[in-house]
Amino acid sequence: MNYEPIEIRGYFRAYSHLPIWEVMDKAGMWEKVGIKLRGMEFCASPPEAEGALFDGRIDFISGNHITPYALVGQGKPIVCIASPSNQVRDRLVSREKIGSLAELRGKKVVDLAFEGRVAGFNHLRGNHALYVLRAGLKLEDVKWIEIGEDITPAFRKEQFEMLVSGKADAALITGSTAQYEEAGLNVLPLDPLPMINGPTMTTATTALARKDRLGERMLKALVMAIHYARTRRDETEKILDGLRKREPEARTVRYESLSRMPIKPYPTMDAIGNAYELCLMKIPEAKQYSALSLWNLHYLRELDNSGFIDELYK
Repeated sequence: MNYEPIEIRGYFRAYSHLPIWEVMDKAGMWEKVGIKLRGMEFCASPPEAEGALFDGRIDFISGNHITPYALVGQGKPIVCIASPSNQVRDRLVSREKIGSLAELRGKKVVDLAFEGRVAGFNHLRGNHALYVLRAGLKLEDVKWIEIGEDITPAFRKEQFEMLVSGKADAALITGSTAQYEEAGLNVLPLDPLPMINGPTMTTATTALARKDRLGERMLKALVMAIHYARTRRDETEKILDGLRKREPEARTVRYESLSRMPIKPYPTMDAIGNAYELCLMKIPEAKQYSALSLWNLHYLRELDNSGFIDELYK
């Protein structure tokens, strides 16, 4: 790979995104494509992250899954070039045994606020709303109890206590449900929900044009990191141990978040459609623009056609 060195900066929108970026860094994938990562910072606000991207202070965002669909219609140069995570796997925790989400009718469900964050919309709560809608219910069929605007230890603690005390009947949980099971609550695994989530590669057409073969390089680093994680579990676990020790907010990250990533990180149509549906809940005027206009898979397709990815797994 003959690349002139370039430097880039990025923002990540959630600490759960960090495992793949940590592997890219610690396993030397950036170096292999001639990239020096000058900074990778957490940013809680989608508008702030997008603003930094548009004015050139950063070159990419890990995440930002909902608002970009509307930004395309506003003529903003935002674009997504890869999606290594295309579904969510939530569980329903309840005081009484429940056999399906349809049985939530009339129940008190404790959750995040739908709006109120810096971005005005909460993606996790949106996922839960889609789960309920897919079960044949209307959102108003459930008695939502909103207790916070983001997943924090304080939110988790209050959610758990409300379930145990009986102030709430149920909750949709992303991640481990071990403490709920230990407390004697019922846990119902749900079918996966197609959804663009996790460390989506979001960038700008201006950034891609500004730096030599940036899209190609980032995609190569990503697919090499996925290959490394899927084929070298012991080494990857050591990298994740280091991440958990360095970043307290990432202490719950697991190897499985990497092993489930597709070797060719294309988005799925159902995942795009559901993310777009969430966007329309908040910004209905985005309906006049195609959801596919956000996506540029040219770089991934070229890499795929070259045989580079298949060769990694021979």
